[in-house]
Amino acid sequence: HFYKRNIFIRNTTMAMILLPIINSTTRKTIRTIYSSVWHLTSKIHSTSICESSVKKPENKIKQKKQKKVQAVCPIMESEEHKAIQKELGRDTPLDIFVSHILAMDILVNKVALDTNVTVFRGNLQLIGRADLPKDLDPELKVGRYSVRDNEIILENWSHLKNQTSKKLQLDEKDAIKAIFEDTNKDQGLKKNIIGYFLSQGLPDARLATEVFQRAKILLFAKKGDYSPEEDQVIIQFVEKEGNKWAALAKRLERSSTSSVKRRYELLTTDYKGGQFTAGEDEIILSEVFNANKNILMDKNITTEDWKRIGNKLGRNQQYVQQHWVHCLEPRLTRHQSGTLHRDVRKVLIDHLLQHNMLFAQDVDWKELAKLPKFAGATSQYLQKKWDSMRTRTREKYPELSEDKLTTEEIHRWYNNSKRNSTQKKDEYYEDLIAFYLANIKQEAGDKKHV
Repeated sequence: HFYKRNIFIRNTTMAMILLPIINSTTRKTIRTIYSSVWHLTSKIHSTSICESSVKKPENKIKQKKQKKVQAVCPIMESEEHKAIQKELGRDTPLDIFVSHILAMDILVNKVALDTNVTVFRGNLQLIGRADLPKDLDPELKVGRYSVRDNEIILENWSHLKNQTSKKLQLDEKDAIKAIFEDTNKDQGLKKNIIGYFLSQGLPDARLATEVFQRAKILLFAKKGDYSPEEDQVIIQFVEKEGNKWAALAKRLERSSTSSVKRRYELLTTDYKGGQFTAGEDEIILSEVFNANKNILMDKNITTEDWKRIGNKLGRNQQYVQQHWVHCLEPRLTRHQSGTLHRDVRKVLIDHLLQHNMLFAQDVDWKELAKLPKFAGATSQYLQKKWDSMRTRTREKYPELSEDKLTTEEIHRWYNNSKRNSTQKKDEYYEDLIAFYLANIKQEAGDKKHV
């Protein structure tokens, strides 16, 4: 309050200096006014006044939006669960798990419980937003699981298995099969109850049916390179059953049908491998712009076009398409934006750190690519850069677990790594840009003037 009183003291002093030249009636009025103001200000706490009158400097870094506190309620608040509890048997693993969870009456997310939809998946495919009601509450998150989310789900599964081990009398492998290999579509609500248990501790509100399917994928799905035995299964299956990729993925315990399909194509087609040559890149540019001269704007090109281009190069169409999306297209768009030679990696790391985005799941890559600082960079290009840096970080610091491979660690890797010369790569892409300007963009400009 010192500053506020000091202002009034100075003003009062000035008034007293002028008092002799003011008549007596006016002097009395002034004294009364200043005396009243002095007593008033001495009784008022001025902190809020000062805060409102002094404009705070704006925080230039946009902080991550605080998450809304999740509303929870007992799982037995659901009438469906009360009915299930009355009808439960004690002879099947599923009933033993469900009975245990309902008896605990755990707290669950209220929005998820109010929705409580079931989606049956007989395979290892993710449940997407398209599989769920269109009017799904926006508070419910779908997909985009972080490393920590996966760990929480698996930890909860371990707790549930340990808590029921005496009644269940099954080992880990048999318990997993009994719960997650059950193909009975009528058991959806019971499986949701397990999903609620597995959801405990997740930072976002999620549907129980989706969490159950996520656990199934985490516990079953194989990752990494295909084994010779798997290759043999793929060939024999397609010969007998045809192109039933979802069924084949399920048999192989793989979560991606497209991965299985690509593997079959690689096994049965003599595709060229290795790095793309300058001549191949020029062919890709020419063919892509022949298919759609506005490809950099609308991104539209058909699967048939990619197949045709792949056949022309003797390469797998998927690899050709990925080479365009992750390499060639970003070079052209960054050239147009004047950012071709800017090291986007440091800009990306700094931005993610400033906004507390530690994992890829925290980032909306499409929105990120719209920011002026990333002019010319596509969302796929930015995510590919992040993935590449994360891989390099894992190689440099192999002691880090998956949940510790954050943007902060990538930043540490970037600061401690040597910058190799990019002269040859820059020259290569400068030649490719020159080809684009002379043979594609110039040609398009000439046609406009015809």
